[in-house]
Amino acid sequence: MPLNRGVKAILEKISPGNERSFAFLDFSQRRFQCPFHYHPELELTLIVSSAGHRYVGDHIGRFAPGDLVLMGPDLPHMYINPPKFSGRAHSRVLQFRSDCLGVDFFQRGEMRNIRALFEKSRVGLVFSGWSRDRVAQLMETFGANEGPRRVVVFLEILQTLAEAKDFRTLASANYSPSLALYQGERINRVCELISRKFREEVTQSEAARLARMSVPSFSRFFRRATNKTFRGFLNEVRIGHASQSLLETDRTVSEVCYDSGFANLSNFN
Repeated sequence: MPLNRGVKAILEKISPGNERSFAFLDFSQRRFQCPFHYHPELELTLIVSSAGHRYVGDHIGRFAPGDLVLMGPDLPHMYINPPKFSGRAHSRVLQFRSDCLGVDFFQRGEMRNIRALFEKSRVGLVFSGWSRDRVAQLMETFGANEGPRRVVVFLEILQTLAEAKDFRTLASANYSPSLALYQGERINRVCELISRKFREEVTQSEAARLARMSVPSFSRFFRRATNKTFRGFLNEVRIGHASQSLLETDRTVSEVCYDSGFANLSNFN
């Protein structure tokens, strides 16, 4: 989770502690502070409160309370709150390896659907509906369980997700992370710039200066790291904001267009 901002390579090292099989973390802070990071563990993240942008691999989207995402091993991800966010950024996070209950535990026949879940999670899965609500309930009470009961709840969470029909994938099907390119400070600074200024005219030159790279070098670096051009990445952030505004507010299409950073209505349409 939160890392020292001076760290260059953003491989996160996770320790369950107390010889536990998996880590369960309950974070409540002023805002999410994670850079774009990855780790060999799978991660299930439930947003209890706050909203903002969610980056998972080459996916860009919005998150809000109730957001439930399962991310596979080594899948880069980051959550960012908007600059004017106030309140608490509260999340519950379950982190575990696919062999956390033994090298061959999930290889057994009874675990076939959970193995399939692990495979699908390699591009990130966001859940909704009954399965999301059920897992949120289980995660709320997770910390109160100890010993074998905690393992039972863990397996019930996995089984609920494995049987879920109400989910969608996040990163593109052919996404393959170039982990060597995720130099923490560079990617993090650029993503924070876009999240902070997407309503304004953000240029690739400005982002390149922030990353301390020439524009051509930055263009190649950014595309290889995110599977998107800088302009395409920026527009996806704007479209995500606009979609949420159209769904959740009574603002006119024209108002949403300009508030989302688009220069004219025809381009927005």
